[in-house]
Amino acid sequence: MAEQSLISRSLSHIEKLKAAYAERLESEFKRIETLSSRLKRHPSCDNALSELHSALHTLAGAAGTFGFHSLGEKARELETIVAKKLSESSDEVAVPVRWLSELREAHAADRHGQSEEAIETSPQAIAADSPCLWLVERDHLLASYALSQLTSFGFRVYHLDDADALKITDNPEPDLLLIDHHAVQCEESEAQDFWQSLLDGFQCPIFFTGAEDSFSAKLEALRAGALGYFVKPLDMTKLASHISQVIRTEDSKPGRVLIIEDDRELASYCKSILEEKGMQVAVLEKTEQLFETVSEFNPELVLMDLWLPHVTGAELAALLSQTARWAHLPIIYLSAESNRELRNQALLRGGDAFLEKPVDMDLLVRLCAARIRRLRELERTRNRDGLTGLLKHASIKEAVQMQWQLAQRRPQTFSVVMLDIDHFKAVNDTYGHAVGDTVIAAVGTLLRQHCRTTDKLGRYGGEEFTLVLPDCNADHAHKLVNRLREDFAGIKFASDGESFTCTLSAGVADNHQFPKDTAEALLEKADQALYRAKRDGRNRVVRASDQQV
Repeated sequence: MAEQSLISRSLSHIEKLKAAYAERLESEFKRIETLSSRLKRHPSCDNALSELHSALHTLAGAAGTFGFHSLGEKARELETIVAKKLSESSDEVAVPVRWLSELREAHAADRHGQSEEAIETSPQAIAADSPCLWLVERDHLLASYALSQLTSFGFRVYHLDDADALKITDNPEPDLLLIDHHAVQCEESEAQDFWQSLLDGFQCPIFFTGAEDSFSAKLEALRAGALGYFVKPLDMTKLASHISQVIRTEDSKPGRVLIIEDDRELASYCKSILEEKGMQVAVLEKTEQLFETVSEFNPELVLMDLWLPHVTGAELAALLSQTARWAHLPIIYLSAESNRELRNQALLRGGDAFLEKPVDMDLLVRLCAARIRRLRELERTRNRDGLTGLLKHASIKEAVQMQWQLAQRRPQTFSVVMLDIDHFKAVNDTYGHAVGDTVIAAVGTLLRQHCRTTDKLGRYGGEEFTLVLPDCNADHAHKLVNRLREDFAGIKFASDGESFTCTLSAGVADNHQFPKDTAEALLEKADQALYRAKRDGRNRVVRASDQQV
């Protein structure tokens, strides 16, 4: 009974927001009824039609967020009709007589079969270095809901009432802007220029939200400077996961370029230019050390001369392509070669482009950046789990192996963690796989929030996760994972009016305490520690060195 009371209190904020929105709906219906009556009396009243469009737009964006999905869909359908009538510039507008009754019927259907899914954490301090989001949203109820949900994932969120507040706020510098596309009082034709001018000074990622799920809305957002457009009602778990991925994206890391060039002056000059642009550059002086250098430096692009002492660039490219790990590595040749046939042969044996000497340095920088960005996009698509954004099974196992190999060449302590959601089958059986996916996605988002950009995070399979933590011994890994475990246990999930929590168990092993173990053996040690955590009651973290089996 006490546990049920605690859950009720922890969810009261979201419940109060939903109750407040349910009360607000009646005033929304009255507003739409008033506007419809005005249009019946004065069919040519453009102001009334614009206000009706605004009212339906607000309803379409917010209703689904608070669990009134049928109402939201109906409002979106009617909003589309009004938008079309506005664009037709007709002298008279015929308003369907059943609009209001259709909205009320949709509302009634929602109340009879309402399905709620929400998450919220128990109140806890958000770290000062947590990612900072600015949320621009005119609807205060919707903003409060979004703020509560995003805070659950460890974001610092600052709410701004409208676009004008972006000019005057003294909030901490944002890591990301999340903006209602209609949070501006100007004509639609002027909105694009307004946003472009207003957002020009922001260097962080920008995303728009809106109730319109249309090509034109997404195109307008893109032209205004946004990286993406999220349709309301917002799926807060997916939104939080996407934000976390964008903020911690590989694109924030310096691009890694390996230069293979026998002209030392040219190699040094290219290195200096690329480093000035924020890239990390290594120069290979002995071609026989190709594989050792590539394995250790892990380049994202190779820049090399077509003709080298005792070997050609095309031959080196062919050697790299024979190894699956380097088969897709972009290669740009530097050459004064004018023979088209020889150039074509070189490209066929491996290579992406030619840059003629003397090298155009501006083109070099742009080409390197573009090729690295494309490689990262390919890697994310191929190696990332669609639900969590973490590495897939094969990729995280490869990450363990790569970290182990690096430690063999350059002594370094690292930890491997196996982590599992307790009693996850019961979650799927009780609440369904869609809710189970929400729980899994929440783990993925929290992992990115708690771990460093240098850590490798993967979904090992099902509800099991693997972490590779460089420069981190088992004691530090234990503390990190234990904080994650505590925060995850504080999240309250809800489905169909019933709330529940989940817990995590984890096992930790490091290479310092098991110096003779292979990468596979370390992974097995961590898995055995996870089994011990499960056996000892779950909801705990166990170090492999603590096991007394």
